[in-house]
Amino acid sequence: MQKKIFTKKAVLQILAVVAMAAASALVCISQKTAIGQNYQVVSLNGSVVGYTAVETDVKSILLAARREIAAESDDRLCMDYEWESSADNALFVTLLSEDELKDILKEKLQETVLEGKERVYTVAIDDYRANFSSLEDVETFLNKVKEASDEAGAYETEICLYDSHISGILQAVLTETDPSEEVIPEATMADELLAGVNASVAYAMEYALANPSDGGYETGVLDMEFVETVEVYENYVDADELSDIDEEVIEVTKEKESNKIYVVESGDCLSVIAMDHDTTVSSIVALNDLEDADSIGIGQELIIAVPEPDLMIRITMGEVYEEDYTADPVIIENDSWYTTKEVVLEEGTTGHRERNDVVVYENGIEVSREMVQQNIMVESTPAVIEQGTIIPPTYIKPISGGTFTSGYGMRWGRLHKGVDWACPTGTTVYASSAGTVIQAGYNSGYGYNVVISHPDGRMTRYAHNSKLLVSVGQTVEQGEAIALSGSTGNSTGPHVHFEIYINGVAVDPLKYISY
Repeated sequence: MQKKIFTKKAVLQILAVVAMAAASALVCISQKTAIGQNYQVVSLNGSVVGYTAVETDVKSILLAARREIAAESDDRLCMDYEWESSADNALFVTLLSEDELKDILKEKLQETVLEGKERVYTVAIDDYRANFSSLEDVETFLNKVKEASDEAGAYETEICLYDSHISGILQAVLTETDPSEEVIPEATMADELLAGVNASVAYAMEYALANPSDGGYETGVLDMEFVETVEVYENYVDADELSDIDEEVIEVTKEKESNKIYVVESGDCLSVIAMDHDTTVSSIVALNDLEDADSIGIGQELIIAVPEPDLMIRITMGEVYEEDYTADPVIIENDSWYTTKEVVLEEGTTGHRERNDVVVYENGIEVSREMVQQNIMVESTPAVIEQGTIIPPTYIKPISGGTFTSGYGMRWGRLHKGVDWACPTGTTVYASSAGTVIQAGYNSGYGYNVVISHPDGRMTRYAHNSKLLVSVGQTVEQGEAIALSGSTGNSTGPHVHFEIYINGVAVDPLKYISY
């Protein structure tokens, strides 16, 4: 085996490399330079300010830097900043000591101080905002808002922690005042003591007159609250952004138009919907791009512009009053009748009672009422009614598409008994509902027409056809093809004329068909 022989020059070179590596390691240790270990990258307002060891408590150092800045200033400071710390790993990155990091953060924080800003408490109600200099001003503002609804001062505003995941947000609520905290003047106390039993008797008589049959009824104001969520949080704004309490009371309580969704119910018409929501028919038609006031259907969602203030008061009241009433009828079901048919077998009688209702008002408008107690003075005898249980058939538009050209009503000096849809000759005409064909042929002014009798006693007519596809006596299903449209009889062009008869009388088909 040959021995490896190093020359003097090679040995010196090896020693130099080792010395440089050792020196580099010493530099890394003395200057806390990253040589492979994890460290933190500290950023302020999106910019990196330096790197520090993993174990460094950056948040505490940041707060310490802020406290030093505050101690050096005579004014209350407002700073606008966001900080972040993230992990990283790279070679030869210089790590800051805690003191070095604090000095750099202090310098950067001083650049974020907002000059001329005032600390305020902002009231937020949906999109509404108002700024007040103290929580006491916030309470004064909200107490003035509820004064009109609480003249007796039974409730007051309380600022409390908001039940939310967002820290720093407070909530304003109404709480009942404690009657025990009311200070009674000494003169009044003396008068009451001197009056003795007489005062108690007088009070009892006064209450009895105001509540003649109070048998433990719930009366008066039972609860009061803000309808909307009232949030309060600390903020910094320019001095001219402070709000005037009285001006904001006017602003937050005045009515402003806001859009609501209303779902059309059975029996609804636009005039009643408009009246109930303090708006106009024309406004609803325009907001919903309706053809006319009659073009609404059950379940349809309507946009309604409702005048409402930013902040409303909800009051729950207990009310006692007398009324005539009728007991709920006794229903006898008849499985061979439609639900549209009922017969009164025995007339009921009217009774009289005293009732206790819990009523909810929002800004003085009743939104719900529930009877919680009653005292029957004269019993009501219920009526006995026989009522059908079979759901009546439905009716559909007799063609697909078409252009509505004429409605039900007076036209050219006579009653137009149906509705018309213009369509090309040969358009398929469908049975509006299931039934039996009782007429299929040419009928004077109607031209080629089909009449169908339906199980609920109604009849439908389809006129001015070019061709009939059914015959008398034939049973058809809803949506079954019965004819092809045309312009026969008294007609000014190809169209479908459609009628519905109830008890032999023509009615407006649009009130009964679903599209």
